[in-house]
Amino acid sequence: MKKVFAVEMKRAINIGWIISILGVCFSICFDSWNDLMRALTSHTGSIHYFFWNSSWGGVCRTYFLPIFAAIPFATSFCKEYKNHSLSFIVSREGKKRYCTVKYVINALCGGVTVAIGTGVLLLALSFVLPMTDSTFQDAVVSDRFHAWIALYHPFEYGMLEVWSGFLRGILWSSIALCVSAYISDPFVVLVSPYFVSFFIVQAYRMGNVVDRYRLDKLLTGNVIIQSSVHTVLICTIVVLLIVILFGILFRRTVLRRLEDGVFY
Repeated sequence: MKKVFAVEMKRAINIGWIISILGVCFSICFDSWNDLMRALTSHTGSIHYFFWNSSWGGVCRTYFLPIFAAIPFATSFCKEYKNHSLSFIVSREGKKRYCTVKYVINALCGGVTVAIGTGVLLLALSFVLPMTDSTFQDAVVSDRFHAWIALYHPFEYGMLEVWSGFLRGILWSSIALCVSAYISDPFVVLVSPYFVSFFIVQAYRMGNVVDRYRLDKLLTGNVIIQSSVHTVLICTIVVLLIVILFGILFRRTVLRRLEDGVFY
């Protein structure tokens, strides 16, 4: 298993990581571009305020960031069976080990990509902006958008944003890889997180789902349940359960189609 993991990890190292990390940074920036430019020129504002506004806007973070999470490795499976190398790889690594390792590596790639992109942006902004604005000092700070933890525990706030990014990354990259088990077009696989995110958001709205039950709101800190720590724990459990379910689906689908000779 370790050898297979190492081989797949080598396949995952590509230029797509750099593109994706930059894309994650720009996705967050473009959702609050005017505020960012104003903050950089006037040196007023804070990192928390910038992420707060970005989460409110959320178009790029909601729809385009998932695509960047899928870029590094989500298309690797469909590319392998399109160029007829899948049969050779499976015969050498084993069907079950191949499916399991492929899924785990892809999820980690997506998670690490978004986490690094978020961390790099936070670090870059920290050189010119404080973590929180001084105007919060005399105000009653609610925990919405993790405001309390940003004010009193700035390092923990940074780690919280990075971890939330990691969760979004593993979720969307896993969804994209599952799509690749059914569709062989790499472009469709890459944009599939965009459409899935779009339909989920519309389903939330049409179903009048309250914000506290919306995973997208919880992952960006738009809604807090009891506390930041409690919210992050809920998101972690829910995302991991979803990722595991998609992993089971991907593994069963690929094994069945391999048995039927679809990929050969």
